[in-house]
Amino acid sequence: MKPVWITISTFFALLILVSCSSVNQGSAIESSKVKQQQFHDREYVRPLAESESKDSSDSILTTKKLRSLSALSETDSIQPTGQLREFKLEAKISKWELVSGVKADAYTFNATVPGPIIRAKEGDTIRVILKNSLPEETSIHWHGLHVPNKMDGVPSFTQHAIKPGETFAYEFVANHAGTYMYHSHFNSIQQIDKGLYGLLIIDPQNEKLKHDREYTFMFGGWNVAKEAGGQGKEEMPNMSDDDMAGMSKGQNMPFKKKGNIKTMMDKGLQTKSSPNHPHAQMEMPSKPTDDKTGSTVMGMDYNYWTINGKSFPDTQPIEVKNGELVRFRLANISNGVHPMHLHGHDFRVIAKDGHPLTNPQIMNTVTVNPGETYDIDFIADNPGEWVFHCHELHHTTNADVEPGGLMALVKYLK
Repeated sequence: MKPVWITISTFFALLILVSCSSVNQGSAIESSKVKQQQFHDREYVRPLAESESKDSSDSILTTKKLRSLSALSETDSIQPTGQLREFKLEAKISKWELVSGVKADAYTFNATVPGPIIRAKEGDTIRVILKNSLPEETSIHWHGLHVPNKMDGVPSFTQHAIKPGETFAYEFVANHAGTYMYHSHFNSIQQIDKGLYGLLIIDPQNEKLKHDREYTFMFGGWNVAKEAGGQGKEEMPNMSDDDMAGMSKGQNMPFKKKGNIKTMMDKGLQTKSSPNHPHAQMEMPSKPTDDKTGSTVMGMDYNYWTINGKSFPDTQPIEVKNGELVRFRLANISNGVHPMHLHGHDFRVIAKDGHPLTNPQIMNTVTVNPGETYDIDFIADNPGEWVFHCHELHHTTNADVEPGGLMALVKYLK
């Protein structure tokens, strides 16, 4: 009988252990769910500081002292370098050639479109001294960067607009590696469209994967009069060249003509045609107008799209050597959507908007939306002459003539 009692006691002991294990597993699962919920709610509880009493009446949870998203990133370990990087910019009007024979009166930083690349290393202090030589006010916004509020460059909110003839100094610490943009934030629709933008690159203190070559691409859009491009010289005295960016198809549009009111039909309301017409009884129901999109003007795209201020075939060739690791930094300052496609190669998307991707994607086309930046790497392992272009095919034309626009050639050097 003694072995039987041992067996029974062993059975109950195992039963107790299994029950405890189930409770522990249940607690672990519940704890995991709580953490996931906190992550989705973006509520990150900070740890107690050494100076805080653990038995304080205000617990961590009740005080709701939460950490910011940026505090969870690797930027916590970035130490100031003590290095000051100073740049001088002058905003002024310059004649800019988009492609051979097509010029525009551009708003520029230092007479170029885009403006000079501002480059620093994580931890450096960046100082930008801007002189405004434009006939109107302006400012600079540091797109995607975390800067002190008074350095954000938004007139009427974080600073006074910089008046013509005035100078303003921006200063901040480069606290996160990545690809960013800078651009005007005063009368932005006009000033950005005219070229008042540039690229800002912050290099990491410790680069893990070094590339052999690097190319930068800023995508822009321009509306250029036909006369500027030599695409027709007909005189049209009754036409207005006023900005019609607010007019979508079929909607009313007020014209700036004294004593001359023009109305455009909003919806078709006629339900029957002329009685003498063979289709007199045809039903013609009202049809709502299309919603306007951010990438169109009067229902049409810009007539010139540019990479670094130039339209193909005047875009810079991309020169590589077989076996090299090549990095592209893409930045879309335009209001169009650009699916950028590389022929003959795959690339790895390694960062978006200055943030490294934990699981880099292998692709041959990446869609760059307005205001976005991407870093992509590819290995030059397929010699020849290839194209890198936008797959919104209208964006690869100059005034509707192909090829043009957002296209560049990849050329292998021997």
